[in-house]
Amino acid sequence: MMPGALRAAWPIALVAAVALCCGNVTGPETPSDLLTGDAILSVRVHLLQSNEFEALNATLDAADVVVLFAGANRIWEAAGVRWRIESVVREPARNAAAFDKIFRGEGSDRLDVMLSIFPRENLLADGWDVFVLRDFGRFGAGGVYISFPEAQVAFVAEIGSSGEQRPSGSGPRVLAHELGHSLGLQHVSCTTAGNLMAPGCRGQDRTRLTAAQIRTVRQQAAKGRPFIGNLSVANQR
Repeated sequence: MMPGALRAAWPIALVAAVALCCGNVTGPETPSDLLTGDAILSVRVHLLQSNEFEALNATLDAADVVVLFAGANRIWEAAGVRWRIESVVREPARNAAAFDKIFRGEGSDRLDVMLSIFPRENLLADGWDVFVLRDFGRFGAGGVYISFPEAQVAFVAEIGSSGEQRPSGSGPRVLAHELGHSLGLQHVSCTTAGNLMAPGCRGQDRTRLTAAQIRTVRQQAAKGRPFIGNLSVANQR
């Protein structure tokens, strides 16, 4: 699923808890010869806070964040990628009135709104940034990755379209999916084998990565920065 309004030059990747039609993903299971040691990537976690709009106000604490990333790291272990929490910060969310509109499913400027709700001054210079908020509402997403020259950040909600995304429940998978976008992975279709990057699938292994995907993420991880550019024009919904 993609937001309604996209900047033509720099689309974003978004995961929502909706079903995609079935298709085929080729590639073997993860071969050990792809791995040459863990790629350790630093990430700063920003817990958005808001007195104006409850849906922007993250309720997780630092201990919850540790559990969340421990789960995501178990998923990424197969690719030899490990996420290191550089710090956890609480920051005031911005532009609550505009977020309220997309929360209610109104407005067509969703992308600009997402770019406007987080402060820029504390972004990690050499690493990744993940913002946590409470609920996307009718925006219909569990998480979002935004890739623009001015900002490459992932958002994860505590509540997705299927309910609570707890750190000890579905939260790590949602986070791992968005981090997959940050490493250059696009959405793929549901298959009987399952895949981390296939949103909305039911009953399959939703943590699996193919050999081709692992090559992509290892190449991006070696650059030491998130993916910047056009991830998924073909996956617009």
